[in-house]
Amino acid sequence: MLRPGSAVSRLLALALLAAAPVLGYLLVVQPVIAAYRDAGAAIAQGQRLLQSYRQRAEQHPQLARLLAEEEERAASVTGYLTAVDDALAAAELQDRVKVVVEDAGGELRSAQSLNVEPVDAVDGVRRAGLRVRFSADIESLATILYDLEIGEPYLFVEGLSVREPRRQRRRRDEPEAAPQLDVMVDLYGYVRDARAG
Repeated sequence: MLRPGSAVSRLLALALLAAAPVLGYLLVVQPVIAAYRDAGAAIAQGQRLLQSYRQRAEQHPQLARLLAEEEERAASVTGYLTAVDDALAAAELQDRVKVVVEDAGGELRSAQSLNVEPVDAVDGVRRAGLRVRFSADIESLATILYDLEIGEPYLFVEGLSVREPRRQRRRRDEPEAAPQLDVMVDLYGYVRDARAG
């Protein structure tokens, strides 16, 4: 006669025996299969990257030629100040402004070099600045600003301040002249940095 406890023990033993292959599959075989799939995906991705790098390597001579052409074209671009340092750049800016202001009928009163930050060149180009004060009537001012912005070297106008000074008394027999405006402007130009080459 079988004891009831031994039947339960046997069923439990049979259940454990049946579960052993399932547990073995879940704990050993399935992780190995997943690792194999992951390795296969990584290999496929590596092959795609390798093919992409090979295509880029084949393009290298053509891209190097295009880069050399662009650098040559950039070297021939006009519009930069020709100065080699900040003091000479400020002097060049001042000469340009003086010519433009006087040609338009204005009067240059002062010019002060601006300390432009950052001092380091970016992509081989430095910015040079000048604060200029001059007097001119409204028509001359329009001509001056236009000539400064369209001429060469290329200049950029910032911080424009225009004031009309107090009116001077004039005699009755004098014709009324256009009022002279007091103008202050910050001008910037760009210098190729010889040290960047």
